[in-house]
Amino acid sequence: MKSKWTTGRVIGCVVGIVVVLLCIYLSVAFSYRERFFPNTSINGVGLGKADVNTVVNELETQLKHYVLQVQGRNPESNENTTLFELTAEDIDLTVQITNADVENLLSQQNCFLWPIYMGKTTNYTLLGDVSYDLTKFAAFFDNQKAFREDATVSPKDAYIKGYSEELDCFVIEPEVYGTRLDKQLAMDVIVTAIKENAEIINLEEQGCYLEPKILASDEKLQANLVQANRWLDTDITYDWNTNEVRVTKDVVLNWIARQDGVLILDKEAVEAFVEENAAEYDTYGKSRAFRTSMGYELLLPSGAFGWLTDCEAESKELLNLIETGSVCTREPIYACKAPWKGMNDIGNSYVEADLTHQHLYLYQQGALVLETDFVSGDMSKHYNTPEGVFGLSYKTTNAILRGGDYAEHVSYWMPYHGNYGMHDATWRSEFGGDIYQNNGSHGCINLPLDKAGEIYQQISEGFPVVCYYYPPGVLPEPEVYDSDDEDD
Repeated sequence: MKSKWTTGRVIGCVVGIVVVLLCIYLSVAFSYRERFFPNTSINGVGLGKADVNTVVNELETQLKHYVLQVQGRNPESNENTTLFELTAEDIDLTVQITNADVENLLSQQNCFLWPIYMGKTTNYTLLGDVSYDLTKFAAFFDNQKAFREDATVSPKDAYIKGYSEELDCFVIEPEVYGTRLDKQLAMDVIVTAIKENAEIINLEEQGCYLEPKILASDEKLQANLVQANRWLDTDITYDWNTNEVRVTKDVVLNWIARQDGVLILDKEAVEAFVEENAAEYDTYGKSRAFRTSMGYELLLPSGAFGWLTDCEAESKELLNLIETGSVCTREPIYACKAPWKGMNDIGNSYVEADLTHQHLYLYQQGALVLETDFVSGDMSKHYNTPEGVFGLSYKTTNAILRGGDYAEHVSYWMPYHGNYGMHDATWRSEFGGDIYQNNGSHGCINLPLDKAGEIYQQISEGFPVVCYYYPPGVLPEPEVYDSDDEDD
């Protein structure tokens, strides 16, 4: 009996203790339905065990003494420092926090978990309806150096500053971070800090400053720097029709331009350089002084003969060479070449056709190797053989020459200017003299068959062909003898 009684007492005590503890637990739990747990902070204010009214009153009291310390880049030194302090009084700040706002926050608290929160800190942010005097707000920031454009420095992108003679290369001017704020963003951040009852806000940490978009470490900028300095390695020596033309660093520097912040090679400047040198040193299309076999010097027009730079192709090639910083000696790309270099590019091997005297000379290495009479274009029909300096287009045998009213077979056909050329004329029995005046060709130079064959064997494509008429006044007037003075 005693044992059963003892066991019953123990059980009764345990149950009693549990009931007491449960009552205490529930009592405390229900008390936290109306107040916050210990170690609770709202907007930075310690409000542990505070009820709704206490929280509202404390937050309103705290607001009256509110001071926000604003940090950021010093406009003068660019160091991170305190810029200014903003008080509630400065802008007539009010934050409307209602009992309903606090009750809504309290409802998020599970009162039955109070044992867990006894040693735990809980922080809440309660954003009330913030209001302030807009005029005072704007005036306050207008008076702060950090918000004035005249007292702050704008950010600047890094860029390739230019060529440094001291360093002998292009250099990058580093970016400038500056102290210019994004005003609207900064004020929005400050308003949010006020709502959260923050004591300190750092505008740099909040990303409120205008920042440079291009840094010195930018990959594209660095690549452009390497590229531009490679251009300066260029050292090209041209043999431009016996004239030395150099393209060195000093020349290339004048061809480097800036486009949208990027250094580029000025294509038009390079093209102009090629065209200028071509105009000066090319001979194609230029009149030439020529001394005839009779010893007279004539100024002759140029046909398709001489040195002619292919300006388009050479400009592209020169740009490519500069891109790689090439060091080389070269000739420009020619669209047409003459046998000899220099302005006297006819050389000492050429065909000379004296259209006035209807006589042809063939020179090889300065020696007269052949001469013959010929018949040129009919003057009476205005089939004049054109004069000028030409190059043999090609040569062929057994050709049919066709015109509007004829088709003639020739054994040797040697065109030098379009459809004008030299060929044999077996239908003629006489050459030279004044035949060309009224019974000339359609414009070609008609030759005896054997002479045409000899000429054919000694010339090739590009061989100079010089055709000319003596202009009036060049040749001496023929002497006139009086018949009375003649001997009988």
